[in-house]
Amino acid sequence: MDVESPAHVGFLHARAEFDPDAPSVLQVEQGELFRVEARSLLTGGAFERTEDYSALSIPVTGPIDISGVVPGDLVRIDVHEIHLADRGAMVTMPGRGGFGSPLRMDGHIVPVRDGFAHFDDEVLIPIRPMIGKIGFAPADASPSSSTVGRYGGNMDCRDIIAGSSLFITAQLEGGRLYVGDLHAVQGDGECSLTAVEMEGAVELSCRVVRPAPVRGPVVFAEDRMIVLGDGADLDEAATVALDETMAILQADRGWTRERTAMFLSAAADVSVAQLVNARRSVKVTLPSRYLRTTPFERKED
Repeated sequence: MDVESPAHVGFLHARAEFDPDAPSVLQVEQGELFRVEARSLLTGGAFERTEDYSALSIPVTGPIDISGVVPGDLVRIDVHEIHLADRGAMVTMPGRGGFGSPLRMDGHIVPVRDGFAHFDDEVLIPIRPMIGKIGFAPADASPSSSTVGRYGGNMDCRDIIAGSSLFITAQLEGGRLYVGDLHAVQGDGECSLTAVEMEGAVELSCRVVRPAPVRGPVVFAEDRMIVLGDGADLDEAATVALDETMAILQADRGWTRERTAMFLSAAADVSVAQLVNARRSVKVTLPSRYLRTTPFERKED
């Protein structure tokens, strides 16, 4: 018996922005499995022909429209599989990264095989494939694929892995989903500017769920809830993430703000998702066992 391949879109449909007005490259039904290819630094060979990496970029593939999605819908995006190429790349650039002294322009190709990123002949890093950029086009702007907002974007959250679910509110008809920037492995913060940047493909499905206390982005992965905030600096991003987590817990537990803050101080982790782009990302991570209800459930339940 033949198994039908999922709908797919290739990385020739990659764009440098989360453009709300771009023509749709794929239309899918809610719950339908689909495959999205993603470009990276090594795509096309330019990385190996230059020593000036400042002209290279990592775009997103899309937009993908989801049937029945209307502005204001909270959409669950399930990550089923992440498929990677056999090598990735990393770069440093002057004036970028989280270090005190400037880094020089440099590039490094990292083979990926047998479950490890081979950083050099002796240092092998276990891979944890993830999606760096994913989100819906905003209604009132066409932001760069390298920035982040309440629509998602370049969150660089290392928890967006196979088996995870991401919740974001759509601002446009169909949602207008973009995906890209796959990593073989990344540490929290992505402190040098890049992770092990990979060409590859992801398999996803999307469906509308009932309204929740926050508009997202929120990730559920490995029995944890990860609430993401963004801001001009890490303090602002942390405040957004903490306020969103507080809203979820207050709706779930009925606690006061003060009691909720005390609980989060005891049970939640506040950490950096990325600190190297124009807008920073911070995440609040809480084991999902502390939730009495399921605040991000399917719409029909």
